[in-house]
Amino acid sequence: KKAPKKSPAVCVAADAARFEARKTNDKWADGKRHRKSFQEAWLALLRQPFPNDVYRKVLLGLHKNVVPHMPNPVLLSDFFVGSIDRGGLDGMLALNGLFVLMTKHGLEYPRFYDRLYNLLDSSAFHVSNRKGFFELLDIFLKSTALPAYLAAAFAKRLARLALTAPPAGAMTCVAFVHNLLRRHPGCAVLVHRGEEGSANDMFETDPFVETERDPKKCDALKSSLWEMATLRDAHYFHQVGKLVKTISDKDLSDRVKTAELPVNELCSANYASLLSEELGARVKSAPTSFHQSGVNGLFRTPLMKRCFPEDRFSWGETQSGQEES
Repeated sequence: KKAPKKSPAVCVAADAARFEARKTNDKWADGKRHRKSFQEAWLALLRQPFPNDVYRKVLLGLHKNVVPHMPNPVLLSDFFVGSIDRGGLDGMLALNGLFVLMTKHGLEYPRFYDRLYNLLDSSAFHVSNRKGFFELLDIFLKSTALPAYLAAAFAKRLARLALTAPPAGAMTCVAFVHNLLRRHPGCAVLVHRGEEGSANDMFETDPFVETERDPKKCDALKSSLWEMATLRDAHYFHQVGKLVKTISDKDLSDRVKTAELPVNELCSANYASLLSEELGARVKSAPTSFHQSGVNGLFRTPLMKRCFPEDRFSWGETQSGQEES
């Protein structure tokens, strides 16, 4: 038997019911609504205070796990800008979030490199994750479109910090200066400008204003990289001077014959790794051991010999005579 035909009214009602069900399901499965709710939830969460460890975890994951799923990620810019003042690695992670918003989502933040410049101080060598700090700095400074005054300001800032930094930090700063000079030929004047006088004299007459927070006004392009010569000639750890010497002999304007130094390898070094490297190094020629008897070497001038005859102070000979007797 054939199924009885449904009346037109029943068909219309069934179609209307299916349409309403589909409409409800569409609302529930709407990706735009999900992303909007996701964004509102995170914005509400970020208004709350966090413990320091949670704050860093949030900064570590925002640009990878949150920003790609937000319909308008630029709304996170206020949170990132406010986090820069925390300084150290937290400030650098906040700048990384801003960097992602600037390069991928059209955010305009003209003070980006000004804030980055002010994050560079002596405390950067003692943060808990120094490697992550300097790896992010390397990413931010890789652009060859930076104006010469800005590249010169960072080169001078890093060179000045290298004078008082630990050995691993000094080597990292030297690598940054090398890479900046290679990327920006306009900064070659810092190398070619003559150096006269001692390091003390150069420090006193240096036009570079170390305390200036605005890189435009620090007069870096009027200065020279005399700090590199000081590190080469006077640093107590010979590897620092050796690194400066190897790069000072190169023509950094020739990008074909020169290569960038691996910052990520240098910034992971510490006292333990440097000491282990020194202890494991092969010595080509070891100094010959010798023994000088007595203290005769102190009385070499004629006047001292008259006042202190050598036979009265030849303790080594006296001791050897007593042993023989």
